[in-house]
Amino acid sequence: MERDTGIADQKPTKSLLYGKAMTAFALSMVLMFPGLALGQNFELNTPREGAPFQEADGSHRFHLLPGECSDQEYFSTELQAYVSDCARGRNRIEYYETTAASAGDRRLYEWEIFIPEDFSYSAMGARLTAVQFETGTDMLYGFELNNDALTFRSRDCIPAEEFGQWHSISVRIQYDSTPRKSLKDQTPGVFVVECNGAVVADSSGRPNLAEGGKIQFRYGLFGAMDISDTDNVAVSYRNVRVSEW
Repeated sequence: MERDTGIADQKPTKSLLYGKAMTAFALSMVLMFPGLALGQNFELNTPREGAPFQEADGSHRFHLLPGECSDQEYFSTELQAYVSDCARGRNRIEYYETTAASAGDRRLYEWEIFIPEDFSYSAMGARLTAVQFETGTDMLYGFELNNDALTFRSRDCIPAEEFGQWHSISVRIQYDSTPRKSLKDQTPGVFVVECNGAVVADSSGRPNLAEGGKIQFRYGLFGAMDISDTDNVAVSYRNVRVSEW
C-alpha cells in the first residue's frame, strides 16, 4: 500500500520546528535499552525538542500535537520526488532503524506499549500508525491505532477497554521471498504476531518480502498534522528489543 512513510534516501534540510532533529537525536539503542541484542542504531525523527518524553520509569511517551510536522525530506516512490511530512500534511515522532533486514534474516521484535484511557484521534486525513515494518517508503506491515483498538491487519491486538495499562507485543519473522508455485506450497517464511502472549496473526509458510526487498522497523506515532486540539494522541513504549532467533 502506498503511504510514503519512510525517510530512506533522505535529503538534508532545515527542520521547520526543530532544526537538525535527525542528527541531534541520532542515538544508539544499545545505550537506551541495554537488552537490545542486535545493537542496531536507531535514529529519531521529531518536530520538537524533548519528544518523546522520557518518564521516570524509563519509558518514552510519544505525543503528537496539532499543526506540528518536520520538513525533513525523503524520496517518494509514489510521486517520484523529494517530499516532506509538512508538505503531505503528516506528523510523526518515530524511532527508526538505520539498518534493514532482508530475505533469510530472522528477527524477533518485542516491546511493551501503554495507550492512555483518554486516548483519542479524530483526524480523517490519515490513519495513525504506532509500529511499522516498511520497505523504505511504503508500510508493508503495521500496527494501526484508533479509538476502538490497536490493530494488526484489522485484527484487534489491544481493545479500547484495555487501554490504560501496559501490554506486551512480539513479532517473530523469518524474512522470505521464495516464490510459491501454488497456494499449497510452503516456504521458509515465518510471520507470527502475539499480543499479551496470544497469537493474533500467523502467516507462516508464505513469502513475506518482495525479492530483493529490505525491511526497516519503526515505532512511535505517525499520523495527520491537522489533529483536533481536544484529541489526546499519545502512547508510551518501554523494553523495546530486537534480536535474532
